[in-house]
Amino acid sequence: MTQRMMEWTRPALVAGALAMGAAALPAQAADFEFRMAIISSENSIYYQDMAKPFADLVADLTDGRVAIEILPAGTVGSVLKLHDAVSDGLIDMAQTTPIFLGTSDLVNAMVASFPTGLGVDSYLPWLYEGGGLELWQEHRREKMGMHALVTSLGPSEFFAHANEPIRNADDLEGKKFRTLGNWAAIVEENYGASPTVVAGSEIYGMLEKGGIDMAEYSIPSENAKIGFHEVAKYIIYPGIQAPSWAFETVMLTETWDSLPEDIQRKMELAAELTTYRSLNAMITRDLETMEELQAGGNEFVRLDEAFMEDAQEKSRAWAMRLAEEAAASGDDLPMRLAESVFSFQDHWRANSKYLVIDHRP
Repeated sequence: MTQRMMEWTRPALVAGALAMGAAALPAQAADFEFRMAIISSENSIYYQDMAKPFADLVADLTDGRVAIEILPAGTVGSVLKLHDAVSDGLIDMAQTTPIFLGTSDLVNAMVASFPTGLGVDSYLPWLYEGGGLELWQEHRREKMGMHALVTSLGPSEFFAHANEPIRNADDLEGKKFRTLGNWAAIVEENYGASPTVVAGSEIYGMLEKGGIDMAEYSIPSENAKIGFHEVAKYIIYPGIQAPSWAFETVMLTETWDSLPEDIQRKMELAAELTTYRSLNAMITRDLETMEELQAGGNEFVRLDEAFMEDAQEKSRAWAMRLAEEAAASGDDLPMRLAESVFSFQDHWRANSKYLVIDHRP
C-alpha cells in the first residue's frame, strides 16, 4: 500500500473503528421516560398511524432524550377512562379522544370532532391558525390540570353500516343505532333513533343477529378490517357525525411544565408532524378500501342533502344550548369554542370556492 493510499484510508479505518466501538456500548438511557396508554391494540390505526409514529418522532427529534413506552388497550383498565388513569398517576400519558369524557362539558363534546362540523379540509387550518389548539389547551389546563398535544387527525367516517337503506330523518325513526357521544344525544333528541352504546368488539355480532339496525364506528379501512360490510348490506355515507376527528395526548400539567423548553418544542413538532402524517396515511388506505368495497356486493347509499342541512341546524342548536347553559353558570369557554368552530366553518364555506377539490359527490 502506498503512503498516499494509507493517508486516504486511515480516516475511514478510524471512523469504522469508532463506529464499531460505539455499537458495542450499551444504549444511553433517556433523560425522560413516559408510559403512554392507548385505546386499542397494536394492529389498529390507533397504534400504527398515531401512537407509534408519535413515539418514534419524539425519540428522533429529541435525539433519544425522551422515550415513550406504548401500552395497548387492556394494559391499564378501561380505554374509556384513560384521562382518569393519567389523573390518578397510573400512567404518564394517554393518547385518546375527548369524546370518551361525555357530553356534559361541551368542549369535550366538540373540540376534537362535531357532527356536521369542520371537515378534513378545514379542521387543521382552524386548529393551527384559527385558535383551536389554544382553546383546547386552555380547557385542559384550567379544567383538568393537564396539558394536551393534538397527535392525530382522522378523515371522515362512514355514517353507518346498516341492514336497510338510510337516507333521511324518516329512515332513522325507531332505529337501534350503535353510536355514542354528541351524535347519540342529537339523533335521540331530534330523530327518534335509539342510541345503543356498545363496545366496538360487539358490533359485528349485533349487526349480524339484528340486535342493532345500524352502526357507526370508524373510517372505511378500519371498519373493513373488522368486517362490518360482511353482515350489513348497506353502507351509508358521508359520515356527517364525524367529518374529521382528532386525538389528543395528555399528561399532567406539572409533568409538561417540568420539561425543558427545547424538549417541549420538539414534542410539539412531533405532535404536529404526526397529525399531518396520520391523516395522509389513513386517507390513502381508505381510498384502497373504498375501491374494494365498491367492487363488492354492498350498496352505497348517500344521505339526502336536505337531511344533512337539517342535521347541521339541529347539531348547532344542541351545541349552543349547552354553551348558553355553561355561560349562565359562569363558564364562557364552551361558548367561545362553539362560536370559534361555527364562525370558522361559515368563513371557510363562504370563501373557499377558489380551492380545487378533487372529490366529486
